Amino acid sequence: MLYGRSAEVAALDRLISQARDGAGAALVLRGEAGVGKTALLDLAASRGGGMRVLRTTGVEAEADLGFAALHQLLWPVLGLLDSLPDPQRDAVRGGLGLAAASSGDRFLLAAGVLSLLAEAAAPDGLVCVIDDFQWVDRASADALLFAARRLGTERIAMLLAVRGDAQVKGVPSVAVGGLAEAAAGELLDGTVPIAAPVRRELIAQTRGNPLALRETVRLLTPEQLAGREPLPDPLPGGAQLFGEQVAALSGPARQVALLAAVESDLDLVLRAAGELGAG
Repeated sequence: MLYGRSAEVAALDRLISQARDGAGAALVLRGEAGVGKTALLDLAASRGGGMRVLRTTGVEAEADLGFAALHQLLWPVLGLLDSLPDPQRDAVRGGLGLAAASSGDRFLLAAGVLSLLAEAAAPDGLVCVIDDFQWVDRASADALLFAARRLGTERIAMLLAVRGDAQVKGVPSVAVGGLAEAAAGELLDGTVPIAAPVRRELIAQTRGNPLALRETVRLLTPEQLAGREPLPDPLPGGAQLFGEQVAALSGPARQVALLAAVESDLDLVLRAAGELGAG
């Protein structure tokens, strides 16, 4: 359940409704990690009724792999490629590694992506969801933004979630901030008993970030939550949250996590883990 997001949900509903009526558009959800952008994307994906949903997520380890995000997004509809004009079809196939690389014409490939999304929108419309856009590879990002700026006559709603101040030019954005005190309080009501002064302090120190609130409450003692003991200064959060999660892993799992933190090549990580006895 989402708390305190009526304005954001209304913006999503407008975008989807307009796309269903043939006035497609794109929208960026911008906010810090843990603020609830993915939850809003999930909600949007469920609000389209009979509209098709295509999704992809930027992955930091794949940011240097050209067309990695597009490959994930378009894979379910590659059967529609034959509906495209031949030059666009060949450009998309070449970019996605389904055929020998074509001339490398970026316009043809981007136009092909837009045409393929338009085909995928028939007959009931399309909701296109891209999470963690700041980690989408450059080739995919360029093609997606080309399409996002040309959806006006298509039945397509495109949503991009981006962290921080990453640039997404030419697409309107909605800032997703921390929850207001009342909404953050509703969120905490579903966790554990918390004294009112402690609740106010937690909301203030986390700036209403839903993930930070949930994880911080999980790491505090009942005495701290009841106000009988002072809260830690600083609150457990940020890197410490992940440190607590890593500490709960078995020794071999911690070793694999450490290897993965310094090396993005999965095969190399697994080989090294095996040689260290952490396979």
